[in-house]
Amino acid sequence: MKMSNVAGAVAFFALGLLALFGYGYYLSWDVARWDKKIDALCAANGGADVATRVYETAVAPETKEYFRGTAPNWSFYVVERPEGVIYGPEYPYVIETRAVEVLNVKDPNVVKYAARVVRVSDKKILAERFGYQRAGGGIQLWDPGEIRNCPAVRTEDRLDVRTFTNHPRHLMLEKK
Repeated sequence: MKMSNVAGAVAFFALGLLALFGYGYYLSWDVARWDKKIDALCAANGGADVATRVYETAVAPETKEYFRGTAPNWSFYVVERPEGVIYGPEYPYVIETRAVEVLNVKDPNVVKYAARVVRVSDKKILAERFGYQRAGGGIQLWDPGEIRNCPAVRTEDRLDVRTFTNHPRHLMLEKK
């Protein structure tokens, strides 16, 4: 093999490696850029736009559909229902989550979403929470990427905890 061919192959390999690192840097920059945007959207109006809003509290039926275990070590669960799906009468309350606005379709996917506690009998929204979510982005080899929510979901802001007065954690929040 001639020396010029070896030098050409090394140069080609070096350029390919440089391009790969450059693309990885760009992907990381793009994720950071979207994270800053959703942080700014969450912080707008003092965070009031993404705060948990409770319009009416309720008492969840103490059935196996909502409570597991025995008191005082109950675990509480409200079924999540896709919009338009109808469940039986054993589920008088459901949580519906839907995308309100898609801010970026391609990778990373960024959406504004709404989660709502709905009383099924009259379709009344008892509580709702808006937020932003970024999924994916960056270099994805075997890991599908991280999901980032804004605002972060803390126990005291969870819809089920704030809405249902017989939720085990709701009772703990009242004691604070």
